[in-house]
Amino acid sequence: MKLYKYLVVASFFVASCQSEPSKTVTTEKKAGSMDSEKTLVLPWTVQIDETTHAMQIKRDPTADMANLQPADMVDALNIKYPEIKLVWKKLEGDKAYVSIADATYLTQRFGSEGARAYLAEATYSITELEGVAAVEFDFKEGDHARPGVYHRTDFEF
Repeated sequence: MKLYKYLVVASFFVASCQSEPSKTVTTEKKAGSMDSEKTLVLPWTVQIDETTHAMQIKRDPTADMANLQPADMVDALNIKYPEIKLVWKKLEGDKAYVSIADATYLTQRFGSEGARAYLAEATYSITELEGVAAVEFDFKEGDHARPGVYHRTDFEF
């Protein structure tokens, strides 16, 4: 009987330790109306041309920029690239400030083309926000990427 009690208690603890289900990001419409769901899709993605193997930056026509805040864009990047934890710092003038506390994956393990693709997607996507023309990345420099201010013109493929 004691074994049965321990199994019940252990089952309770295991069930309570389960990870929290993913949350849907929602934003409230104007007062009195229903909630609308935000879609966290990057407006720009880098693709590799199958014949030339050249990188191309493409606009995603399904990306909806309505009601998106800078934190939403950073969340979308972090969902696509979970190994790189981008953090929004601030917007000053027309420059967005972001940082990556541990950039080892980006700078050492992603390769030069992977790092370039990530910085291009992040720069294009963040500069899609109204009033943002440049992004200053703050992270420890590595073999494949360096911090600094990036503009869309830095990634003309």
